[in-house]
Amino acid sequence: MTHAMPQTHWVNDTTPIAVPPGMQHAVIFGRSEDEGWVDTLASLTTRGSYGPRVAELAPDETPETIFATDEQLATAARYEQNIRELIEWSARDTQ
Repeated sequence: MTHAMPQTHWVNDTTPIAVPPGMQHAVIFGRSEDEGWVDTLASLTTRGSYGPRVAELAPDETPETIFATDEQLATAARYEQNIRELIEWSARDTQ
């Protein structure tokens, strides 16, 4: 099954991505049902000074529709859970 969601961010001012509903860290790339992949905001923003730029969609911009398959959403959910566990682990480690 294919799911449609509104764009939430831009990568390098040209590539639309969406944070799936209920998630904060995982993102979906994909303008059509045939393309698309999963990544995380953290991995996009920590690739050094020459890495991609990620910016939230401006309030006056019309979001594009991003498509994701069930498999991609399942991968995004795993990424989301992994990051949440890392954040919890990091918080415990600094206390």
